[in-house]
Amino acid sequence: MISDDERVRALRFEYDEPARAMLVEWGDGAVQRIPFAALRKACPCAVCKGEMGRPGRFDLRPELSPGEDELADINLIGNYGLGVRWGDGHDTGIYTFEYLRALGDAAEQ
Repeated sequence: MISDDERVRALRFEYDEPARAMLVEWGDGAVQRIPFAALRKACPCAVCKGEMGRPGRFDLRPELSPGEDELADINLIGNYGLGVRWGDGHDTGIYTFEYLRALGDAAEQ
C-alpha cells in the first residue's frame, strides 16, 4: 500500500515546453503534467488569491496577460514545496507539494 507521504513526495520536476506544462514525478510512481496556465492561475500568494477579505488578482481579472503563464524558473523551498518565477517577474507564491498534487489530480480530470 502506498502511503500519503509517498503520494506527495516529489521526486522530479521538468519543463514540458511542447505541452506548456510542468511535469512532476511523485513517490507513488505517478507522473503528472500541470499546464502552465493552470499553475499560474492557482498561484497561492496573497496578491493572486487575495487576503483579509480582499479579492485577489484572478478574482478581479481571471484572464492571463502575456508572460503571466511563461514559466521562467522553479526552485525547491525546503522539503515541502516549490517556488515559481513567471515570465512577468511574479515570484511570491509557494506551491506546497500537497497543493501541486491536487493541481495535478485536477488537470487529469
